Amino acid sequence: MGIFFAVRGNRDQETAEQPPAPQQETEPEPEPEPEAEEVISNFYASSSSDFAPYSFISPAGWELTEEEGGSRVTLSRDGGAMMLMVEKIADIEDMEGQDLADSYIEITEDMDVTQAVEEDFSWGKDQVKLYGYMYESGLQPEQEQIDLLCWNQYQDYAYILKYMGSSSLDNAKKDMEKVLSNFNWGQGPSSTIKAEDSDAINILILGDDSAFDRPGGRVSGRTDIIMLLHLNLENYQGTIVTIPRDTWVQIPGHNETKINAAHALGGNELTVETIEQFSGLDIDFYVITDFDGFVPLVDFLGGVTVEVTEDLADSFSNCYLDKGVHHLNGEQALALSRNRHRNDGAYAREKEAAKIIVALYEQKTTLEKIVKLPAFINFLLNYTWTDMDFSDAVRLLPALGKIKAQDIEITTIPSWPQMVGQASAVVYDEEATAQLFEEIKNQ
Repeated sequence: MGIFFAVRGNRDQETAEQPPAPQQETEPEPEPEPEAEEVISNFYASSSSDFAPYSFISPAGWELTEEEGGSRVTLSRDGGAMMLMVEKIADIEDMEGQDLADSYIEITEDMDVTQAVEEDFSWGKDQVKLYGYMYESGLQPEQEQIDLLCWNQYQDYAYILKYMGSSSLDNAKKDMEKVLSNFNWGQGPSSTIKAEDSDAINILILGDDSAFDRPGGRVSGRTDIIMLLHLNLENYQGTIVTIPRDTWVQIPGHNETKINAAHALGGNELTVETIEQFSGLDIDFYVITDFDGFVPLVDFLGGVTVEVTEDLADSFSNCYLDKGVHHLNGEQALALSRNRHRNDGAYAREKEAAKIIVALYEQKTTLEKIVKLPAFINFLLNYTWTDMDFSDAVRLLPALGKIKAQDIEITTIPSWPQMVGQASAVVYDEEATAQLFEEIKNQ
């Protein structure tokens, strides 16, 4: 210890006897950089200002598609899908006078449910109710399906999460927990994942002339109604092109003849091939019904409200309606779509059928269609046939009910009646028709 202090003292003395060293300028020490914020992969945040913002971490392996800044978010993968919906509480309370739970549970009364679900469930720090059931879907009858639903309230909105898929019940609940365990309300950082853009689809809608003791049906009947429905799933705009059944076209592998013969000659596959060749558009799905199926379909949707532009009295179809707005049941809607004797144009019947299809979109709210989707699909499959599978139906979910009548244009190909040999047919302007379909393709 003594040695240490002696050395220090000598050093002090030497310092006092030496002239002070010139003071050197020193650069200020750099301020410490702020720590970088942690970047969370698969982080999704809503961007709409219409409701309180929310965020969650999307589970790995799920493809995320958003609509309207988060009012609808669909997470999908093989075998399942989850949809998050944001709805005004007031709108849910107005839904057929029922609350959401009653409306959801009610649909199981007409379904073959193998297991019902009602239990407590965690939504972040909140406790909510989880409802659901297991059932057999007409779209995938070989595999039991699961449907689950829960919701939470924040301010004036309900945030609803629905699961649809073929996983085990335990795995389905775990998938929902992955979304809800880190679910937050309030403004936060922007998304780190880019939501997939929705695209457009083309659906061929066919009305077959079977039923009423006529042979054919979905296999080989002639198609009295042919409509091509183009939907833009991003902006909810659409176009229906009606194609007169007597349009004279080349049917692949056959001679030129009326377009409705394609179904009689080669069923759905040849019909799709014929329409694709005729329009230049790729057909994603087809939906076909017959006269017997049209009636219960309209009745199931609560009837349909349409405007009739002239007084109608047709003994062939039994359509007797005055000019004006009518709410029609299934029998009346079928009669209107089959009415052949009218004054407002040669192809008014096809346009009436298109108007009925469009009006059916508006018969139930978006939420009702989505909540009741399993029952809705299974009912439809009693009377319609399609090549759409479960994942295709999920892809269309955000558009259900979003399409409004004023957002769908109904048009037809530029054509006119003309005899072709001994056949009474419809011929069309090839250049103008090609331009029409090209414009639709680019919508």
